[in-house]
Amino acid sequence: MKTIAETITNIIYQSESMPSVHSINPAFARTIAWADDHPVVWRIITGRKSKAFGLGSCVYIGWAQRSVQSDALLERARQFHELVSGKSPYHASDSIFVWRARFTIDHFQDKGFTGGFFQQHDSKYPRSCLTLDYTPETLQEVLDHFCAWMDRAYNTDHVTINKMTVRTFGGKENLDVQAIVQETT
Repeated sequence: MKTIAETITNIIYQSESMPSVHSINPAFARTIAWADDHPVVWRIITGRKSKAFGLGSCVYIGWAQRSVQSDALLERARQFHELVSGKSPYHASDSIFVWRARFTIDHFQDKGFTGGFFQQHDSKYPRSCLTLDYTPETLQEVLDHFCAWMDRAYNTDHVTINKMTVRTFGGKENLDVQAIVQETT
């Protein structure tokens, strides 16, 4: 029998902002550097303030959604980085999915930042839906983006955020969105 001793050296890529986040995978080095350059990213993906990209968001693969382990944080940061940079293999750079990631990183620190479940309804059923972040000042803009994205195959009756009607269609008046903001924040 022959015994062989082998010494292995690993290069560890570690966040300076979040020392608990590290990896020996060189593919994560760029993600860690980007998130350290944009420290708000660590706050977005580890907290619950962002409904679209925070802890528990369904945007991420199942095993990474709620975990606070280093690998899960890196997976969330990697996916968020792909979207913000417009380099997601699944979404065009001008899609609402890229827009909402950029919106979240740009507005996360704004007063009143929150998020909600936006849903299109026809006269009988709920249809298209998407979780989006917003602030009281940006709610109309976010609502407009959602309405531009929703499925045009249906005769839309109204749009809700967290089951509260915020916009109506078909000759009905739009509701007071500012009142809705106050109720949902």
